[in-house]
Amino acid sequence: MKIDLLGQAILIVAIVLLAFFASGKAWTNAMLVVLGLWQLASAFHLMYVYQHIKRLNFVKIVIVLAVSLPIWMHFVGGFAYLPVAGVVVWYFVRTVRDTIAVYNRPRSFWDL
Repeated sequence: MKIDLLGQAILIVAIVLLAFFASGKAWTNAMLVVLGLWQLASAFHLMYVYQHIKRLNFVKIVIVLAVSLPIWMHFVGGFAYLPVAGVVVWYFVRTVRDTIAVYNRPRSFWDL
């Protein structure tokens, strides 16, 4: 979980820095796609290996966003990325909460 959290944090910081300091939207969009794929792979991994069913909601939302994003881009332009950013932040916050919960559980001497 630490690697997943660290990877997401690095990608989010990269997106924010590219959005503020890079003039082109292509790099920002590419990093957003990479972050989305990272989070989707994380959700599938947690769903199948650890039976974490709450991650299924994220997979459903990503499928709906992926299908509807071109339509929203046509109608509202760049504002269509706001729901995408919201879902990305929601998944990141969920990962932070789950990581804190896992590391606050009591462990035996052999688990350390």
